[in-house]
Amino acid sequence: MIDRHIQPELKIEKLIHEWSGKGIFPGISILVARKDRILLQNAYGFKSLVPQREPAGPDTVYDLASLTKPLITAFLVLYFVECEKISLETAIKDFFPSLPFDFTIGHLLTHTSGLPAWDPLYLQRRPYIEAIASLQCLAKPGTRAEYSCLGYILLSYVLEKIGSRSFVQLAEDIIITPLKLSHTFLKVHGDVDPANIAPTENGNGFERRKAEEIPHYREPSRTFDWRNGIIRGETHDGNSFYGGGSVGNAGLFSNTMELFKLSLEFFPSTSTILKPDTISLFWENQTPFKKSHRTVGFKLNSSFQSSGGYWLSRKAIGHNGFTGTSLWMEPEEETKYIILSNRVHPAVSNYNFNKVRRRLHRHLKRLTTA
Repeated sequence: MIDRHIQPELKIEKLIHEWSGKGIFPGISILVARKDRILLQNAYGFKSLVPQREPAGPDTVYDLASLTKPLITAFLVLYFVECEKISLETAIKDFFPSLPFDFTIGHLLTHTSGLPAWDPLYLQRRPYIEAIASLQCLAKPGTRAEYSCLGYILLSYVLEKIGSRSFVQLAEDIIITPLKLSHTFLKVHGDVDPANIAPTENGNGFERRKAEEIPHYREPSRTFDWRNGIIRGETHDGNSFYGGGSVGNAGLFSNTMELFKLSLEFFPSTSTILKPDTISLFWENQTPFKKSHRTVGFKLNSSFQSSGGYWLSRKAIGHNGFTGTSLWMEPEEETKYIILSNRVHPAVSNYNFNKVRRRLHRHLKRLTTA
């Protein structure tokens, strides 16, 4: 007879085998923890398929993509809010008077600025600030939640002005080095073996196709020097890569164990950098009138079609990464659910990866209550 405590893990392993067999992802690494106690840490399948198969391991480093937004960018913004360098009401024009926008730091953090979701800024071949200034907002600030990579790119430039250092260096100095995270980075450094990093797409085909769907970018796209070959150790996201490696919307790399250590910083009982009152902003709904319930940096699981799924608390906060990553955290028992994969390797499919996240959360939740 199978012990009921291990049944959920066996079901998870079976599901992952089925998904990887269908080519939905090469492999996946998972960690579940309650407070500072790890309940499950395991890796399944492969970290690489092309040019050769390489098995995934618990220490495999993944491109976390948009997890950069809450874990680094929003965290750094709140660090400077604590230092009284800025507030959530600070206008973006205080830093960039030439921008034709009237939104605030808080609007950018909660995706209510009105900026579009995405634009291939690098195809404009000019500084990103100037490229963003040429765009049209979709709504009046504070009236609509529209997830925007562009808003977090702007925030990284604000951070550089406040901190008088590069965005990458700020992350190292304020978060990564104090937490002693040796395999978490925004740029590959000497302590990291590139072979331990899960590769992503074979070239920039996905973004190139997206860019060519925009009429005024078709010609610039045809003459642009796109990346070729397997991307490994470089951020998959185009704006991040062509903007210098990380510009606030993407660029963070880590593994499950170090992401777990970083997740502890979002709970008052285990935080070592920010104060409890500041941390509360990561958990409070800032857009209660929206279907998309946003906190500072994160989405609440009460949001419509959340990837957290029905099984996690509606008060849980989380974020996805396009490459196939996610972090969800529940406040009641301080539970963390970390799912890391490189589902964009060796190519980006049209499969709705949130289906994978929701089903995994269902069984991972059972694991925590077994």
